[in-house]
Amino acid sequence: MVKAYNFLMKYGNLIAMGVSVIILLLFFISINSGMNSMGFDSNTNLIDHKDEVNFFNPTLKIAIYMIFIAAIVWVLFGLINLIMNPKGSLKFLLSFVVVLVLYFVFYSTATVEQSGRLGELLSDPIYHVDGNITKHISAGLKTMLSLFGLSILALVVSEVISFFK
Repeated sequence: MVKAYNFLMKYGNLIAMGVSVIILLLFFISINSGMNSMGFDSNTNLIDHKDEVNFFNPTLKIAIYMIFIAAIVWVLFGLINLIMNPKGSLKFLLSFVVVLVLYFVFYSTATVEQSGRLGELLSDPIYHVDGNITKHISAGLKTMLSLFGLSILALVVSEVISFFK
């Protein structure tokens, strides 16, 4: 286990970046070749041709599998760390609770959009998107953006504090 940990500490970011670049390249190659073979250009509204468009599917499946693998590994290593170092895991647990609280606050305050492109999406039965799903999407986006803002704020504050030390 220690060898795997040391290997991942040394090469983990490189491996993750390499896999991400490969998936992105596959995604863009799939989109480009699919759009060219169907005679579409970048100005084509793909919603008008949604029954014909299927060139996103292979790389989307790869990305979904990668998300599930990452979630499983995240939970597994989190539990291992929690068991091996319960006192040191207090920050993790508090951070997780903060994320959950933010998510549920944003979910409870989210409204279902009925107009515009999202309204069209809700009214189209082919997508199987209802108001509850849009509230989850809204809560997830707002949580992500608020965490991004908090991380930028923490970065700025820590730089200012280290500047005056």
